[in-house]
Amino acid sequence: MSYDNYYEGLRRTQLVGPATLKSAYDIFHESATQTYALGLEYYMNDGTGRAFRYCKNGAVALSKALITAGAAQDAQAITSTAQTAYGASVGTKKFNVLQTTGNAWSAHDLIDGWLVVSDGGDAMGDMYLIKDNYWTTSDTVMNVEIADAGGLRTAIAATDDVIFLKNKYKDVVVNPTNPASCIVGVPLIDVTAEYYFWAQFKGQAPIICDGTDTVVVGDYVMASESVAGAVALVDAAADDHILGQCMLVGAVNETCVIDLFIP
Repeated sequence: MSYDNYYEGLRRTQLVGPATLKSAYDIFHESATQTYALGLEYYMNDGTGRAFRYCKNGAVALSKALITAGAAQDAQAITSTAQTAYGASVGTKKFNVLQTTGNAWSAHDLIDGWLVVSDGGDAMGDMYLIKDNYWTTSDTVMNVEIADAGGLRTAIAATDDVIFLKNKYKDVVVNPTNPASCIVGVPLIDVTAEYYFWAQFKGQAPIICDGTDTVVVGDYVMASESVAGAVALVDAAADDHILGQCMLVGAVNETCVIDLFIP
């Protein structure tokens, strides 16, 4: 699907209130087809402070009240290199990038993702929104089109290193106990594989609580390290991140209510 079919008028806006959706109840429905830009934020205007992001589920169905995260990045993404004959000049919007054989990318996989010049000369540190991608030679040479209106700001040399980052709201999964990506939010419904849905990331939300911890009202919680998709009591580890504060506690391994503040 072309990037231009992705509702250009809504790409970078925030939706506030039910009047901007087909129905306020859209957040409680899934869809086989895409209606909004991935990552689009919707803020309820009912005084609750609840906010949602538009996401696409991955290949496995999701259960409501479990934290979701972006798909793990393909291991080959960090080794992509623009080689001889595949450099690109300033202003270029479409160019080829050499890929490591055996990567998991598919055509159009990287729409709304990012291309980063990770190493090299003057272009090092440049980052571009991807408009589309497709294979020109099996799984070794990928043609990439960037969305930036002016094209490349700095020429990419033939020896520069280029890496890809899939849109984190595409092909999301239940947050694993050993995280491999960024946490996205919490679906309020069961979500069919490959369907589109809204994930809550701010405000009061029902989430399964890891029963191995004793969480009480007022405690700060993080993603559980023993129950995928659940929340647990924040511990002292330096790599743990607060996702919200407990407002209501259910029974062991049951639903609690968390005041979310996922970045």
